[in-house]
Amino acid sequence: MAERDPEPGDARARGKERLIQATESLLRSRPFEEVTVEEITREAKLSRPAFYYHFAGGKEQLRATLVERGLLRERPAQDTRALILEAALRAFARSGISATTLDEIAAEAGVSRGTLCWHFHTKEELLTALIRHYLPHGTLQSAIAEAVHEAEEGQIDDRTAVYRIVAAFHDTLMAAPQGDLLRLAMLLIHSHPDAAQILARVLTENRKILINFVRTRQEQGRFRRTFAPELIVQILASIFVMRVVARDLLSQLSVRQFSREELIEQLVDLLFYGMVPCDQRERV
Repeated sequence: MAERDPEPGDARARGKERLIQATESLLRSRPFEEVTVEEITREAKLSRPAFYYHFAGGKEQLRATLVERGLLRERPAQDTRALILEAALRAFARSGISATTLDEIAAEAGVSRGTLCWHFHTKEELLTALIRHYLPHGTLQSAIAEAVHEAEEGQIDDRTAVYRIVAAFHDTLMAAPQGDLLRLAMLLIHSHPDAAQILARVLTENRKILINFVRTRQEQGRFRRTFAPELIVQILASIFVMRVVARDLLSQLSVRQFSREELIEQLVDLLFYGMVPCDQRERV
């Protein structure tokens, strides 16, 4: 008997299952909160509109589906993974990364060695998760990708896209609720070469997105060709990392303290008007 052609409904069902399977695969390396829609669609080899066709409610609807199928736990009252990460950060800050053992971290977190190793098999894996946790990479990448996507689709102008990119860096690095722990994580990165290398890998995707955005605009004649695309990442990362790490020092200096909006606007002006050719500035 000849095999029947798949019904449209079959194709839609397969698309939904591919998205669920892709998410399940990504969850093996990090928590659901850190997985972005872009990563899910890339893993599933489907488009962003296809994701929202199946999950009109976004990631929360996907979360509900995963919980219903037993692939993801409901948000626990106390997240053991986060508890271990907080304990690791304290232990690393107190004794140094090399000297701290997994047993010491488990004791600091109040869990067994077996529980710790269920979440993190090695110290390197724990360190990678620590940096990802306290530097909200998923949120930053999603915000940047969304701004670039909307600019490319003509939904927002270039200056608005740059504003949202700068605001994303500000909010994920400076306005995070775990501000003090974030600053401590940054200090660990600067004092430990392995941590710095991990951070560089984490930021690679954001770097690619921004560089491609600037280069595309340069090819279109909308940005100056003499502007180095790599600078936008270096400038934003350096400024906000410095402000996080040196917060106490900056507060003691006899200089004006900028509000969030003032700081973002000033940086947007420096970046955007440095990229735009002089003959186009009056039209912006």
